[in-house]
Amino acid sequence: MSTLSTPAGAQPSGGRLHVDPAAPEVLRAEGEIDIDVVHTFAGTLGVDEVAVGRTLAAAGVEEVDLSGATFIDSSAIALLVSIAPHRRPERLRVRGATGAPLMTLQVTGLDAVLDMVPARP
Repeated sequence: MSTLSTPAGAQPSGGRLHVDPAAPEVLRAEGEIDIDVVHTFAGTLGVDEVAVGRTLAAAGVEEVDLSGATFIDSSAIALLVSIAPHRRPERLRVRGATGAPLMTLQVTGLDAVLDMVPARP
């Protein structure tokens, strides 16, 4: 597994995606995750939006923590979908989804194909 870190403050003010070097298996989402946030995050990794999932999976990301997310749009859904196939036979874990992000995952049916786990206490 390689490590992948993203600089703090590298995301637009509405939201943030980052991989903490202390926990490189977790992609953390904070605030409103929309196309601008995903695009900027891809840029910090040096890839386009299509390659983000493969890049994260290759770096060892096993979980997406949505406990800090207040909103996710279709680009965030695409990000989750792009990581998931690279985790097979394991399922991608999504931790702490509540409110609007959880509703989005339920409406799209992704909650049935992802390993949904509660937030850590």
